[in-house]
Amino acid sequence: MATGLLNGTDLLLKVGSTDANEVVVAFATSCSLELSADEIDQTNKDSGGWKSIIQGTRSWSVSADAMYQNEAEASKKAFTDFFANVNARTKVYIELTIANALGSDNNVYYSGEAYVSSLSVNGGTEDQATWSISLTGTGALSETAAA
Repeated sequence: MATGLLNGTDLLLKVGSTDANEVVVAFATSCSLELSADEIDQTNKDSGGWKSIIQGTRSWSVSADAMYQNEAEASKKAFTDFFANVNARTKVYIELTIANALGSDNNVYYSGEAYVSSLSVNGGTEDQATWSISLTGTGALSETAAA
């Protein structure tokens, strides 16, 4: 087995109002981080018929899916917490991290401030109710070695 490979269950999204009070998103089933950059077209007559670009503005977003819980727990973030962030138009502090990363020299985590850009709840007949969230970063996303 290759070392350093990660079980997806150990990738956690934590959210808080500051970088000191993040808690895990309750009952999450998935989370993802996406980084992107705008392209600035530099194509000209000397490009030999090939598109030529330089990197423009960078951006990032985080998303998660979770099972719906009717009431919030103080130790975890749930749908109702994010609903409050949407209504108040407040940004949150996110951290994408690895569970039990302490003591490992190779682990990193990603953190920054974001706004909720999408929040939905879903319930199918005789199915587990779920919810989804997308957060769009405002400012830089930091990469930090786990302590």
